[in-house]
Amino acid sequence: MLPAMPPSRATTPLAGWSVVATFVLIGVALLATVLSTRSSVINASDAVRRGQALAIEQAVRADLADLEAVPSSDDLAMILREHADEGLRYIGMVEGRGRIVASAGSPVGDSTEESRGIQEVGERVRLTLRAFRRMKAGGRAARYVVEVEPVQANALRDNATVTLGIGALAAASLLGVAIVLVRREARRAREERERERERRLAHLGEMSAVLAHEIKNPLASLKGNAQLLSQMLAKALPESEKPRSKADRIVDEAVRLETLTNDLLKFVRTGEIHRAPTDPAALVREAAQSVPGEVTVDTAMAPASWPLDAGRIREVVVNLVDNAVAAGAPVTAAVRADGKHLVIEVSDHGPGVPEDARETIFEPFHTTKTHGTGLGLAVARRVVESHGGTLSVTSAPSGGALFRAEIPES
Repeated sequence: MLPAMPPSRATTPLAGWSVVATFVLIGVALLATVLSTRSSVINASDAVRRGQALAIEQAVRADLADLEAVPSSDDLAMILREHADEGLRYIGMVEGRGRIVASAGSPVGDSTEESRGIQEVGERVRLTLRAFRRMKAGGRAARYVVEVEPVQANALRDNATVTLGIGALAAASLLGVAIVLVRREARRAREERERERERRLAHLGEMSAVLAHEIKNPLASLKGNAQLLSQMLAKALPESEKPRSKADRIVDEAVRLETLTNDLLKFVRTGEIHRAPTDPAALVREAAQSVPGEVTVDTAMAPASWPLDAGRIREVVVNLVDNAVAAGAPVTAAVRADGKHLVIEVSDHGPGVPEDARETIFEPFHTTKTHGTGLGLAVARRVVESHGGTLSVTSAPSGGALFRAEIPES
């Protein structure tokens, strides 16, 4: 009795991609919010910068107006000290065409240049105060140059920059977490597909073994009796007689079923292999020559020896060459060493394998031929994977398909 097929397991990705998308959106939204906030703070700081400069200007005007005489450098230094915490960094009295009469603090650049309104000078704001009557220097018209470092505005900008840095770091962290989740989800999905494939193959192997066992004994009896009947009819009837041709057909069908059961048994054989030093060039040549058809063998770069289960790898090469000959000649089989891997390639000049079918052709019972079991490539991949290697198919440079087996040294 055949074992029941296990129920298929529909796997829900660990909320995976939705979690990843959520993290990415949160990160982008956070970064956009921080950038927008910083832009608003910068605009606000410009207004604070000018407001602070104008406030200090009014305070300095009032202090200068309170002086009874022409201000000296000491007077200006006193005013500078009084307003230093508010950001006053320089005050100078300029007379005539640019002669500094008195000053306190260090200016940025040339403070004697005459300007109007508020002027940006590096990190400071420069203002020019026209002297009114009580601020005149001994009856001579003078102007006062004031430089202010807008402490509050700069603090706002610095805080906005720090906030931007923190937001960017948080967004980068979220994106980093998203990337880790993407990779973990992709790996988990790949491993789940591989486990599902192994479960399917294991169950298929179990079913195939039971089926082959159940068919083999009665099939041997059927084939033997059909062959006896065919021989008896061959002696008694001419070759063109219908009963004789029907007996021959029974024998042919029995042979086909026997081939199928043998292929099933090959497929369900355990993955255990027995490696031994083998001449890969001789193995590929012998396997290629056993297949009818035109096959060119290239062994120029083959290593002298490689640890292989020679019988099982011969099956692989025979299957690949047989498929290639059926796809379209000329066929080339090549073997070479590539670092610590033995590479066996078989190419043909057939129609090739569509990209979306490059995995399904290795599935058991998948075939496009009118004759065949569809187990050859499945068996070949299983044997190569038992050696720790890989078997894949791509497009050959000259057209057709290129099957490539890579087998590690150990």
